[in-house]
Amino acid sequence: MTSRRKILLSILVILTLWPPGLSQAAEYFLKARVFLNDTRARLIEVWIPLPLEDESQEVLSLSIKAPGPFLILEDPEYRNRYLYLTLEEGGVEISYEARIRRREFQPGPGTPPSSRLLLPDRLVPLEPFRNLAQELARGKNSDLARLKAFYDFVVRNLRYDKSGTGWGRGDALFACSARRGNCTDFHSLLMALARVVNIPVLFEIGLPVPPQGGEIGGYHCWLKAYVEGKVWGLDASEAAKNPAKRVYFFGHLDERRILLARGRDLLLAPAQHGERLNFIYQAYAEADLRPAPALVRTAYQINVLAN
Repeated sequence: MTSRRKILLSILVILTLWPPGLSQAAEYFLKARVFLNDTRARLIEVWIPLPLEDESQEVLSLSIKAPGPFLILEDPEYRNRYLYLTLEEGGVEISYEARIRRREFQPGPGTPPSSRLLLPDRLVPLEPFRNLAQELARGKNSDLARLKAFYDFVVRNLRYDKSGTGWGRGDALFACSARRGNCTDFHSLLMALARVVNIPVLFEIGLPVPPQGGEIGGYHCWLKAYVEGKVWGLDASEAAKNPAKRVYFFGHLDERRILLARGRDLLLAPAQHGERLNFIYQAYAEADLRPAPALVRTAYQINVLAN
């Protein structure tokens, strides 16, 4: 047998043994740096979201550097994890490093983790969308068909556009009327339509991973929908930006993302003193028991270790 035939045979054996539907893992090294400005406040509280684990993501290692004692706490509603500190002065830096393995998400067995996934959020009301949802769902004889109709409507009718104002809050009413926005706006509208017809939907947010890694200046979000005993990944904004992957992003989520938090209208752990947070992907701070967003800045860097 020639060397060429041996190589081809080896490849065939590997492809035969590789489990169907199982994607190869990617590994990332995430570094988060949180900078606290100087302040005259007597008490500073800081919450930093930490990478989560689920069917697609595994945290292989985590190391934390902080100027004092800290706690790692989990909220009871969405099971988000937070690095929590109290400080008496600003002008300091907190950081963590995490090695993360991430796989492509594919539809599979799943049940809703909470009835919360059927309720409205502050910027995702349900009643204003009842007529639209019922119109889009007319003639669809399954929840999966209804979900697909909502997904197609959002992808077809919204434009990924971050010009002007109003976008980026995850405001379903803005998204529906302006027909544009970023990923939070796309997915808020889709979430509202699905919940109106009693399809549980979970909002997830984290970081996009560029092909070569590097500094991350923003965030990315997506949805998980629980239909007929399965959980489906939905990324309507990426589908709108890349029509060739419109079919793929109904059900699948690629591995080039890092999950940091779930849910909207969040109550942190321990509970913050200000109102519930719309969503979280970077550090949040309070000074003397009041929200202090200008006090804190978060910088993320991702190195791609393996694809």
